[in-house]
Amino acid sequence: MKHENTIAGIILIGFCAIAYWLTTGFSEVSAMLSQNVPPTFFPRLVLSIMALLSIILIFTGIGHKPKSAEFLPASFWKTVGIIISAGILAYFLGTLITLAVIAMVLPIAWGERRYKLIAALTVFLPISIYVVFTLGLDVRFPTGRILEAVM
Repeated sequence: MKHENTIAGIILIGFCAIAYWLTTGFSEVSAMLSQNVPPTFFPRLVLSIMALLSIILIFTGIGHKPKSAEFLPASFWKTVGIIISAGILAYFLGTLITLAVIAMVLPIAWGERRYKLIAALTVFLPISIYVVFTLGLDVRFPTGRILEAVM
């Protein structure tokens, strides 16, 4: 198991297991506010998808020789840094603006150079999520401290 995909997949499955366990501590929401969806549903859905993709990542890494002697590639650590930064930025910029920033920065960090596609992703991903969740499901995203101060 020296392939970086296998190692990254195992680390991600460990993260998913810990995060899933943390959802067991979520407090219950009253029936009036829950809209028939418990507060654990979306986090567990995302974590389950992450775990499934991590398992696929592990199986794609088994049997392949590693490209280098690196424990984990630099792109892995860049991604970790971007996601941690996004968690901090979301407090200030709000969910949708932070999502737009991630949609722009993450592909560039991974080496993508088709800037028109990145620009389209940056614009249309947050708009699509806004339409589905805010207009379709009536879920409100935090606006962030900066936008709250301006509005």
